[in-house]
Amino acid sequence: MPAIRTVRRTPAPAEPAGPRLDHAVAFRFSAADRDPAPGDPQPYVDHLRALHRAAGTPDPTVELDWLTGGARVSYHDMVRVVVERLGADLAGVDLVVTVDASPDCRHQSFPACLLAAALPGDPLVLGISEQGVAGPFTALRLAHDQLRAGLRRRALVLVVEQSTLPPGSFAGPVEDVAVALLLDAGPGPGPRLERPEVGVTGRGAEAAPPAPDAPPGHPCAGAWLTLADRLAGPGGPPYGPDGRLVIADRDPVLPYACRVTLTRPVPARQPGVLPEVAVRPVLEPVA
Repeated sequence: MPAIRTVRRTPAPAEPAGPRLDHAVAFRFSAADRDPAPGDPQPYVDHLRALHRAAGTPDPTVELDWLTGGARVSYHDMVRVVVERLGADLAGVDLVVTVDASPDCRHQSFPACLLAAALPGDPLVLGISEQGVAGPFTALRLAHDQLRAGLRRRALVLVVEQSTLPPGSFAGPVEDVAVALLLDAGPGPGPRLERPEVGVTGRGAEAAPPAPDAPPGHPCAGAWLTLADRLAGPGGPPYGPDGRLVIADRDPVLPYACRVTLTRPVPARQPGVLPEVAVRPVLEPVA
């Protein structure tokens, strides 16, 4: 006759855990962070003139007060400051993804090359530009997939915004900022990062809403400035009751809706405490 017995449940094989967010650090720059010899702005001026001449739009370089009198904190300046301040936290970084939403007032070269040269080892360097709000989410998805697949161990996603832009430009950044997001594939503190989603707005009710807490005037870095400030604050990030925090944003111009979920780290088990084993009753025939 059948009898009810209690047996241990065999768990399904667990998928590899996603990378964890090790650090999120916000940087705010001023003219004091500018290179004392920022270089000749003429190549940038010539580039702008050629672009507007080809497009048949008014030349923004008739007056150059916005350039010569502006902060002119370039992405190169930001990279130099970020590397100096983060220091040892950059050890082991073997993947770098830079993100920007507007051209650099320095123009002559790419900051990612300077960043790669400043880091130890030989990191893989990628750049994301002209994706607006979606840029950081795309960069995090690239880093997530590389780390989860075991191709890289530690990644730096650097979001940069500079405010020295010609008049008539899009609603660009109101200040010079950067956010460094450090991801690690190994164990340690810090929330786990699920795979970011980049979708198209207007396609389903699940489209991400705008980030309500993001400061205005930041077409790329707003949500990440808020996250970095929350992580550094006394209360920490506002996780929900399920231990999850969703970062969502929608671009005001481009058709992108994005989201990513951070999962609060599980506290380490105390020594000497045995883990609980889930059990369930089953019917087994008895010979």
